[in-house]
Amino acid sequence: MPKGQWWRGLLARVTFAYMVGALLLSAIVVVTSYATTRTRLLTEEESSARSLFVSNAREVRRKLAALPADSDAEVRRTKYGEAVEGSRRSNGSIPLLVSPSGESHGTLSRDEIPDDLRTVVGANEIAEFRYRQMNDEQEIETFYAVGVGLADFGAEYYEIRGLADLESTLNDLLRILLAAAAAASLAGAGLGYYSARRALAPVTRISGAAQAIAAGDFKTRLDLQVDPDLAVLSQSFNGMVDALGARIERDERFASDVSHELRSPLMTLTASLEVLERRIVSLPEVAQRAVHLLRDDLTRFERLVEDLLEISRMDAGAVQLQLSTFGLGEFLINVITQSHSPQIRLEHSERNRDLRVTADKRRLAQVITNLITNANKYGGGATEITFKRIGDVVQITVEDEGPGVPESERTKIFDRFSRISSDAGRRSSDSGVGLGLSLVAEHVRLHDGRVWVTDRLDGRQGARFVIELPEGEDDDADEEMAI
Repeated sequence: MPKGQWWRGLLARVTFAYMVGALLLSAIVVVTSYATTRTRLLTEEESSARSLFVSNAREVRRKLAALPADSDAEVRRTKYGEAVEGSRRSNGSIPLLVSPSGESHGTLSRDEIPDDLRTVVGANEIAEFRYRQMNDEQEIETFYAVGVGLADFGAEYYEIRGLADLESTLNDLLRILLAAAAAASLAGAGLGYYSARRALAPVTRISGAAQAIAAGDFKTRLDLQVDPDLAVLSQSFNGMVDALGARIERDERFASDVSHELRSPLMTLTASLEVLERRIVSLPEVAQRAVHLLRDDLTRFERLVEDLLEISRMDAGAVQLQLSTFGLGEFLINVITQSHSPQIRLEHSERNRDLRVTADKRRLAQVITNLITNANKYGGGATEITFKRIGDVVQITVEDEGPGVPESERTKIFDRFSRISSDAGRRSSDSGVGLGLSLVAEHVRLHDGRVWVTDRLDGRQGARFVIELPEGEDDDADEEMAI
């Protein structure tokens, strides 16, 4: 999967599903628990306060009943104040006694009592009311108020209590529940990840085996005892690998046998053609042209047979690299010279001028030569070769000014016998068989490197082949640069 798209994977989706499920379940628990607890605590708090406030109202009524009927206004005002101040208070509740004349006794005024509560108290003996308003700290606070109508005296008694402490407790509870919900969601994600990893372990093993097989290891097999539930799938997979390996082995043997069998008649044809070439002057003009055409085709045939034999040796694992450390700049100059392509420029920075690389010189020379030949055939000729160090790897690039390689063909051209269609820029008269770039890829792979093709970096038309090789160990010993 491309980097940056890990979230599209099955493991990520299962983990996300577990996390969302845990989050939804936690949210339901939080909402239900908070709503239930809030309702219960408010009900209990208001019930307790109501009982106390009504008891205080009865105490005020008792004190007012003891007031002589013929008391003057000043005495009655004093007694009303004493009646309010003598009531029992709980948790900072605020009392208010309104006399028949409308005068307020206490720390509040009648105008601070909500109109809805005053209206209800005027019609009933006892009323309760919950409301929200701004407190002294300019914060919105919930208040609970109880009003008792003292009809015998034409007075009204109110007692108000702020619920800030209760709301603070409820807010703390909400924060705790939300933290628990977040922890549960993370735990759900962790459980989902663990469960998905466990569930996908067989798929991961199959994927790893498939990658090993794609890399050429046909000895890879799935253990039938690891997961009995997947025994049938594992058995089918192993059977497929056996069949595929047998088929590839037959194809490799066929290519190797054919290549070897072709060498004998090829040698005979070559010897016969040499006889004709020695007497070509005495041949008619038509026969001379035929000999030249025969030489071209025979040369191509020889190259094809050698390529097939080389690939057969690679498939059989009979290729051993002869590694040496050498200066890359001088090496590439020799390759360009032997390719008879003087138009190719060799570019490098001053910092990379003395760059050395550890590789098989003969095979690396064949890689560069094949790329130059490929550019001569399909790209109008190579124009520039550059090399540089990037980290602990060395990059060699070969550029041309041809039609380039379409993006859809950039991986296929390194397959055996693969050729770009003529509508993609390759001449229809091309006589190649599609082994040159395949050998490039094989030789680079033997060096633990990689090769790819892109567009030119300068925006001009053309292809840019990039070879990336490990730098290898530096060796100060001078190596012979002949290839």
